[in-house]
Amino acid sequence: MKRAAAIGFVVWAAVLAVSCRPPKARLPGTPQDRHAPFNYIGAKGMVVAAHPLAAEAGLDMLKSGGNAVDAAVATAFALNAAEPFASGIGGGGFMVVYLAATKKVTVINFREKAPAAAAPAMFRDKGEKQAEWRQERGTAVGVPGMLAGWDYALVKYGTKSLAEAAARAIEIAETGFPVSPTFSQINKDEYEKLLKNAGEGTCYLNGGIPYEPGDVFKNPELAATLRRIVREGIDIFYKGDIAPKIVAAVRAKDGIMSLQDLAAYRPVEVEPLQGTYKGYTIYAPPPPATGGLHLLQLLNIAESWPLKDWGQNSPAYIHHLSEAMRFIFADKEHYDGDPDFVAMPLARLLAKEYATEIRDKIRADKAAGTYGYGKFDPVQDKKENTTHVGVIDKDGNIVALTQSINDFFGTGIVPEGTGFLLNDHMADFSTDPDSPNAPRPNRRPVSNMGPLIMVKDGRPFLTLGSPGGTRIFPSLGQILINIVDFGMSLDEAIEAPRFFSYSADGRVRDLSVEPRIPEPTLAALRTLGHKIALKEPYDKYFGGAQGIMILRDKKILLGGADSRRDGVGAGY
Repeated sequence: MKRAAAIGFVVWAAVLAVSCRPPKARLPGTPQDRHAPFNYIGAKGMVVAAHPLAAEAGLDMLKSGGNAVDAAVATAFALNAAEPFASGIGGGGFMVVYLAATKKVTVINFREKAPAAAAPAMFRDKGEKQAEWRQERGTAVGVPGMLAGWDYALVKYGTKSLAEAAARAIEIAETGFPVSPTFSQINKDEYEKLLKNAGEGTCYLNGGIPYEPGDVFKNPELAATLRRIVREGIDIFYKGDIAPKIVAAVRAKDGIMSLQDLAAYRPVEVEPLQGTYKGYTIYAPPPPATGGLHLLQLLNIAESWPLKDWGQNSPAYIHHLSEAMRFIFADKEHYDGDPDFVAMPLARLLAKEYATEIRDKIRADKAAGTYGYGKFDPVQDKKENTTHVGVIDKDGNIVALTQSINDFFGTGIVPEGTGFLLNDHMADFSTDPDSPNAPRPNRRPVSNMGPLIMVKDGRPFLTLGSPGGTRIFPSLGQILINIVDFGMSLDEAIEAPRFFSYSADGRVRDLSVEPRIPEPTLAALRTLGHKIALKEPYDKYFGGAQGIMILRDKKILLGGADSRRDGVGAGY
């Protein structure tokens, strides 16, 4: 326990030492101060992540000669041990890679897949218990892609071994660390699910009850599992001794996954989506990751508005962006699916001319009230969560990696003796069997993830991403506008108050806002027809963005990490 506490102190001290703000702004245990904008500084390399131990793991990898891909995978592994409620080897994700030598941008898609026995009406047929079958039963578990994606990235673009990338994660899982208030609160929120699916004796509960801040969390079973994986290779997970444990755990909770589903899983490398905003070029994963697609739509719509004249988070600004979000969500319901099986009109959705069509439907004096098509089932406005990693190395290679097990602590199902949680990403499929995103054999469910790399005049300027489910692209859009249009620093843009709204089945939903937005602004929005839903200040509902900005004129890297989670940066 003393060693774990010492490690935590050293990490925080190291992070604070390279920052450009007073240390008090990020000291643990002072939540009233930790929200202050706080940019981490580096010259040769930078890692941003949602936990200090994970950021440290990535930074150490960079210092030992690893490149950005090596460091990203090391950070991702460490997050499985240090932030297990948000991601891990039982999940999946997307990685955007910029290769400095060739100026190439590529995407690795390791999103989960539906089992071969999936059927379009598999959730609709559950009636009033749909949510349980989509989030907490074995039917909620998609075939995990995380390990396959990490391994693919290391083999093709990394320089280090799987064992080197996983070493720090194994140490964290075995040694343990004091849990943060964030970990504790999420643990309490998900207590019933964990008790039901993982059991009273699980390490994810502390003697059968939730962890309190400062309690030491250890996961020796995960450490042992990771040791076996690095010793024997990832086939042990997909085809060897771990695979039957995964299938048994899924089927014990009424699931449909088979050994064949695991053995057949492969990640895929694809071309990125590409769009522009006011002279910047943005690269993001294509569908089934739709965060980038809809972010680019939002920016296309906003590009011609007088945002500076309106002012940041003014009534006009919030009204117009909220209306744009609602029209985009109508497109999301109508078109989004796995492009391996569904034809999506990407060229039209990304066209500036289409943005003009949407912009022309938005009135300055009134919320529209109805949006789009109104055919498919409503967007699930739940607290899906994820985690994001950003890395830049000394050679200028960049990784933006977003990964997830979906809801906090996923399904709460832990295969026997393995220590890792299984995802509930089957919940990202539609319950409408006619939807392009209906569950079908071997399809990847639509994802809201949108890790991105932004380029100016052919040179990388920013990498950014966030968790937050349906709030991902609206949050990323607000952060980018804060930087480009309102001239904010990176972390100032990340910490600024956020808002979110959407449409579902063609009808408007509430405008969710952080209460840091002034009451006169909210009153003005109400007069325009918006129904306001107040969230908490710095609410995790709006995600937890991490980013790195490259300031070439000053030859420095600025890291920004969201205080809505336990985000930190580490540079050298």
